[in-house]
Amino acid sequence: MVRVTTIGNFLSGIGLTLLAFTIVVKAIATQPEQVLYPLYIWLIALGILGVVLLLSVINTFTEMTGFVHPDDKMISNMLVYIHALATLLVYGLLEGVDIITQGYLYDMGTMIVIAYIFLFVFVFFGSRISEGAESGQIKEMTSRFMLISLALGVIMAGAYLLLSIVKDNFEYSWASGVLMAFAVGLVFVIVAFLGRRYEPVGE
Repeated sequence: MVRVTTIGNFLSGIGLTLLAFTIVVKAIATQPEQVLYPLYIWLIALGILGVVLLLSVINTFTEMTGFVHPDDKMISNMLVYIHALATLLVYGLLEGVDIITQGYLYDMGTMIVIAYIFLFVFVFFGSRISEGAESGQIKEMTSRFMLISLALGVIMAGAYLLLSIVKDNFEYSWASGVLMAFAVGLVFVIVAFLGRRYEPVGE
């Protein structure tokens, strides 16, 4: 039996391929009747993303499909994350999307990436923050949270500043490419880092 994660990964691959094809078709479509072709391809990729998101939610938050290894979940959701961000950014390359909308799309992509940074850092330090919570050591916990939130704020502000500079100094196509490369690199680094950590799994 083919696992749902395998199906989801396969569909994510198709979706990402279609998004790349959207960019290629946009570049070579010169005839008036071809202008909408990239939009049609993008809509198919968007539909696939909807299916992949549904499968990912089922795999991640339920046990409807049986036991799924944490590593498989992480890799699968990594592809979903990249697929979703790419779908958002590629939309800004379509014909008829004005510069204001492109700015909104880039900002949304930036927030998605920064949220990923926040979640990772918070999860990584979460156990340290909550130490002593069971015994009522609220002041100790709050003290740790203050320092970690400060460090997290600096990291997130730095990422936002960097990506804002990119936005202000490059055209949307180049800026979105840099944002996408940054996000993919960040995801791969974190997945590679977590992949080395031992984590007990259930049966």
